[in-house]
Amino acid sequence: MKTFFISIITLLFFSAELKAEVVTGTFQTEKSDEGNYLHVKFGACSKDKSKTCGTINGSFTSNGSKNKNSKITGQLIVWDMISKGDGQYANGKIWDPSSNNDDGSKKIYNSKMSLSGNTLSVSGCILIFCKAQNWTKVN
Repeated sequence: MKTFFISIITLLFFSAELKAEVVTGTFQTEKSDEGNYLHVKFGACSKDKSKTCGTINGSFTSNGSKNKNSKITGQLIVWDMISKGDGQYANGKIWDPSSNNDDGSKKIYNSKMSLSGNTLSVSGCILIFCKAQNWTKVN
């Protein structure tokens, strides 16, 4: 009987450890040089619920009005982020919609994130070239 309870407690402990932390909510990106910014809605990825993905939920101009002509709304900007625990995420990808490769293809970086309170620190690198931003939770 004692072995049975120890087995149950061990199973519960490891089950809690295996439960993935997924970032949820909408975050505002830092403003571009022109003052434009995005709202990115985070949640579980559709193909793998243990990973975090972020979709562009809105594109805004420098005066705060919604850019109704934006072609990037609804597109994935962050995907396949794996929780490492304690608000740390890694092994994901991030797309930089502000610049494309010379051939017109999307510029995609290897990415990691860190969540602390209402701030999501996002960074991405291609080889040794890295970019980073702090995004603020808006809801």
